[in-house]
Amino acid sequence: MRRISRCLGAGLVLLVAASISGCGAKSPEDKVAALRGFYSARLNGFILNEEPILPEVPELAVVEVTEDGTEGEAVEEEAIDPMPAIEVAQTVQLDILIQHRSEERLPGITLDISMVDSGQVEKGHWRVWFDTSEVTKATVTQFTHILGDVGYEEGDGFFLEVRHPVPVEERSEYREFSTSP
Repeated sequence: MRRISRCLGAGLVLLVAASISGCGAKSPEDKVAALRGFYSARLNGFILNEEPILPEVPELAVVEVTEDGTEGEAVEEEAIDPMPAIEVAQTVQLDILIQHRSEERLPGITLDISMVDSGQVEKGHWRVWFDTSEVTKATVTQFTHILGDVGYEEGDGFFLEVRHPVPVEERSEYREFSTSP
């Protein structure tokens, strides 16, 4: 009987010691990681904007005119392509909805945004920080973000997430983990 009570007593001491050591203060990074878990984001839609990139206008032939009004020798000439291909600059405007379910909020949150082709193969990836300092608990807040030079093709799509958890070795890529304001 004594042996059982010693074992139970030793086990109780270890359990208390383990619980006390687990109740220590969280580091600022651990607190941010925990708060990130209360955030969610979803893509509400996107708009593709295309603008032509106008080619440089070639110099036209300059003809020297003499004093008597007759044309002289051409000073400079360049061949002009009658129908040059028009390049297009693409931007995508993302409509993003962000929400959190905690009394405490972060000043901002970094979202992972991916662009995939029709076969779900990733074509691009961005990490974008959004100022969420004014987002109150349970309120869905709309944000707009523009991605430039995306190379969009018919069938491509966009996805985003609040990555949780963020591995310790990648936290430097997420602005909210920064110790500076």
